[in-house]
Amino acid sequence: MAATQVLTANLAARFHSPLSVGVGSILALWTVAGVAVASGQTLLRFVDIATIRKVTAVVLLALASYADYVGVITRTCGSATC
Repeated sequence: MAATQVLTANLAARFHSPLSVGVGSILALWTVAGVAVASGQTLLRFVDIATIRKVTAVVLLALASYADYVGVITRTCGSATC
């Protein structure tokens, strides 16, 4: 379960208003998606798609490497702060 789903469930439980929390969550999701689409289209005007893909590959590789490192550390010593 994603952190945003847990947060949404906690808000609904805390304020005893699942409908308003659900509507707010949906509106927030739509807003973020709209901003991502608009900024992506603007970015494509200035940067070639091949460059964007290469940068994305490097970022994802770095995130995967970090996740692997943390997994190895956690498995080795029982916590990430070893």
